[in-house]
Amino acid sequence: MTRLSRRAFSQLGLGAALVSTASGRAFAQAPELVIGAANPMSGVFAFAGVEGFEGGRDHFEFVNRNGGVGGRRIRYVNEDSGYRVDNAVAIFTRITSQHQTPVFFGDSTGFQKAINPELNRRGSTVMAGASFASEIDNPQAFPNQWIPGPNYSDQFRVLLRYIASQKRGASVVFVYSDTEFGRDPIAAGEAEARRLELNVVEKIVTQPGSVDVSGDVLKIRRRNPDYVIFHGYVLQPIPEFMAQARQAGMTSRFMGTFYSTDTVLMNRAGAAADGYMGVSCYNFDANAQGAQVEAIRAANVGKTRTHAYYQGWTNAMLAVEVLRRTLAANEELNAVNMMKHARGLKNYDTGGVFGVPISMVNNSFPHGRVYQYSAADKVLKPASDWITISASA
Repeated sequence: MTRLSRRAFSQLGLGAALVSTASGRAFAQAPELVIGAANPMSGVFAFAGVEGFEGGRDHFEFVNRNGGVGGRRIRYVNEDSGYRVDNAVAIFTRITSQHQTPVFFGDSTGFQKAINPELNRRGSTVMAGASFASEIDNPQAFPNQWIPGPNYSDQFRVLLRYIASQKRGASVVFVYSDTEFGRDPIAAGEAEARRLELNVVEKIVTQPGSVDVSGDVLKIRRRNPDYVIFHGYVLQPIPEFMAQARQAGMTSRFMGTFYSTDTVLMNRAGAAADGYMGVSCYNFDANAQGAQVEAIRAANVGKTRTHAYYQGWTNAMLAVEVLRRTLAANEELNAVNMMKHARGLKNYDTGGVFGVPISMVNNSFPHGRVYQYSAADKVLKPASDWITISASA
């Protein structure tokens, strides 16, 4: 920063700073780094929205206590979207019109898809959020977004590779909700099952939420599969499926993807969830070590946090690292520069949040682990090592 530039800019009374780029071009930066968010703090997904917000908030407070990003504090501006796309779009427009906002966190696949053209048109903001949609894991269609873990198709691949490692030629039933969310990984899952020589013997589609599953349980019983994989649900009707199947004497193993694998949710399901297995990209190993997991523990003494909290923390951690790398390179905080540094995250040490160094592939971080729920201990325990899905999969 030149003395002349600082004095000249101060005379404008804008309270901002001028930074010179490597090419000699100067651009203005606010004294704070503002990160915006639209989280569902009310409504049916409030439990996840509040956790996600608090995960991001706690990480930014951790960063600010430790000197900020290049000496600049993070200011986190969040509003309640109620899990409505129109609300989230209005919040995005309002926050980005009031603040220079290099990073924004969205609340859903619907919002992240809806705002994508505007995000690309502006070229000033990058986005992450709550979505793991396979469609967003496409750098050509979504050049300014990232997913804080593996997409839904890769989550299915992690589960199927675990199954293949346990039983050759195992039989599998897919159960998924009749939603865009539910249908997302099914075709990729079938292809992966064929590649692994697993047998998908039934596909069952239900409405999301609490529904009568007795007829579907009968279908599963007739097939008597080795494994049943659920996708496209937060919790219900998974416990009802498992309870009725156990009452019928079935011994199939039940599994699920990210949003249906969570200690807090499994605790609500109780004994019916004992032995349930699911994939996560976050490290729930009680012995995990690292600066980030230690900061999470310090911020949450006596609390059990959900996946959504770790997702919020991870999005914030990645945002801070991208901002730090961009500023350290003396580059303008625009979408092109920030995504260049996001895609430069290779073998990145997350301080224990992931159990392995992570790398961005397309728009995601395709690393996962299978956990098993213990109802007696009320915890998820590692059932597999970390599994990375290659770009060619």
